[in-house]
Amino acid sequence: MFVLFLLMGIASFLYFAFLLSSASYLSALWIWFLFGILHLFLAFLYKRPSRWKRKSLFFRFKVFCLTSYCLFVLLIFSVSILLSRYKKGEEDKNLDYVLLIGCELENNAPSPTMLHRLKLAVKYAEENPTTLFVLVGGRGRHSASAESSVMFQRLLWEGISSDRLLMEFYSKNTEDKIRFGLNSIEKWIEERYLEEELVQSEKGYYPEDSNYTYLKEESLEWEDRPPNVGIISSQYQLFQCVRFAEKENSFYHYRTLSAKEPPYLIPHYYVREAITIAIRSIFNQL
Repeated sequence: MFVLFLLMGIASFLYFAFLLSSASYLSALWIWFLFGILHLFLAFLYKRPSRWKRKSLFFRFKVFCLTSYCLFVLLIFSVSILLSRYKKGEEDKNLDYVLLIGCELENNAPSPTMLHRLKLAVKYAEENPTTLFVLVGGRGRHSASAESSVMFQRLLWEGISSDRLLMEFYSKNTEDKIRFGLNSIEKWIEERYLEEELVQSEKGYYPEDSNYTYLKEESLEWEDRPPNVGIISSQYQLFQCVRFAEKENSFYHYRTLSAKEPPYLIPHYYVREAITIAIRSIFNQL
């Protein structure tokens, strides 16, 4: 066990150094430095069994630390498995709206994680020409541009019409991105309804007339048929996104669209998300 804890401590420090040099824009990198210290401490506890007498306070402290560590690892592993397999609904075609969740920028440009999300969004937009996209994400700590504006420019470059895109600039975290994104959808529905009403009134048509038509009737009759809203994000984040969305507006029908994560970032993303979910659950914030 001493060797195992020692190797895991060294691995944690090396992974921390790797992330710091190649993906310093990520949040909570410090957890890997902390894991390194934790494993070295556990290695120290396990190395000197002769100092611990079975009835001594030190022996009980050693048992407490090792038990707590095992429970913590089991918790993180279980939550990570849940996150990796989570899915909400089937991937329907022609969803009314899709929330494209922003993430960290790298040198004011799309990071590898964002590129995967954009690739999925472009593919879905090309296959479903009636779907509208809400791009959510404000300016991060290490960037001069908002995440949504960078995604907007990328989608335009990929040939997606600006008429299908709406940006949200102010959100800073996952919960805000979902909340502000859903609020943007509500306002967009209302604006489209008013615009269509104006077009019909200019033609001399009114809702009670038989000639009254809609540009997109389904999206305007959302009181009878709740909008189908897709959420594009990385797999590790979808669970929290859906929980926040259902908490904010349980009237909509949600579908998850999972984008890939860069393989070398998977340990960091899942461990960070598992710890976040555990803490939020303790304080009833999820």
